[in-house]
Amino acid sequence: MKYFVINRRKFTLVWHLIVGVLIITNFYSCSDKNIVIVHNGVSEYEIVTSENTSKDEQHAAAEFQHYLKKISEVNIPIVDEKEQNEKKKKIFIKKLDVNEHEIVIRAEGDNIFIGGGSNIATKNAVYQFLETYLNCKWYAPEVEDIPELKSIILERSMAFSYIPDITTRTVSSRLFYKNPDFAEKLKVTKLAFPHYVPSARVHTFHKFIPEEKFYKNHPEYFALRGGKRIPTQLCLTNKEVLEIVKDSVRSLFKQYPNSKVISVSQDDNQQYCVCDECSKIDEEEGSPSGTMIRFVNKIATAFPDKTISTLAYQYTRTPSKTKPARNVLITLCSIECDRSAPIEEKCT
Repeated sequence: MKYFVINRRKFTLVWHLIVGVLIITNFYSCSDKNIVIVHNGVSEYEIVTSENTSKDEQHAAAEFQHYLKKISEVNIPIVDEKEQNEKKKKIFIKKLDVNEHEIVIRAEGDNIFIGGGSNIATKNAVYQFLETYLNCKWYAPEVEDIPELKSIILERSMAFSYIPDITTRTVSSRLFYKNPDFAEKLKVTKLAFPHYVPSARVHTFHKFIPEEKFYKNHPEYFALRGGKRIPTQLCLTNKEVLEIVKDSVRSLFKQYPNSKVISVSQDDNQQYCVCDECSKIDEEEGSPSGTMIRFVNKIATAFPDKTISTLAYQYTRTPSKTKPARNVLITLCSIECDRSAPIEEKCT
């Protein structure tokens, strides 16, 4: 019995040594395949920004640092490229030489690169990293789901690159206007109409050719309905209407030189022009959007470095045969749709 006890102790000691060796061996074996950002409360990394970093880049790095600390309770220092510690491994958060909207996440050896082709894309890349690789979720301004981990280990083969088809995501909601930090996490703009001329965002026909100024002397500028010209919409085949709208657009872009987009769009009613010329085009095109797209395309040709926005709304929602010009932005207004399902299912 005594002999058995002694050997059991020896066996236990040997077993613990074997397990310890296996754990250490497995850790270093995993390290060959993986990147260990944090292990048991310790990190060999520093977050590196550009030497002449922008405020947006600084904010992106600070957000990354904040959430890594929240996940692991480890505060990884932020330095610029000039202050780097040669002994430290790096997580670079910086603007990259790629497409303006592209986001990039990749590993090179022990180092990680997180960035994009612009300041906005770089911030998007940080939140994408936190979502994709660390499973962070943001449900509301004060509601988030952030994991708690003693170690943060990622695959060394990590490689992510993405150019969004939709370059500007905006939601008309105070939820985002009043909570800009939450908007950034969801990669949504903080404005309802970013880049637009402020006074010409939607329903602009009456702004370009107001009833009180033109209707009395030029009723032909307006829609023909029931044999009478009425100031509801514009007559889009009238050449003078085209020139007046061009002049108005030109004047507004001069007034707001930093704006990139202006809306040339129908007013909020369905009393569009059915004169012989407009009806002929709409019949050829298969939709009242025919006269609209042809008209807006002519405006867009005059301003090739700007974007002309118009609506797919009510009577113009059915597409025309003529395609929008390269710099024409179509805004789909599906207000009558059943929002309980995807657009393609319940909004035809």
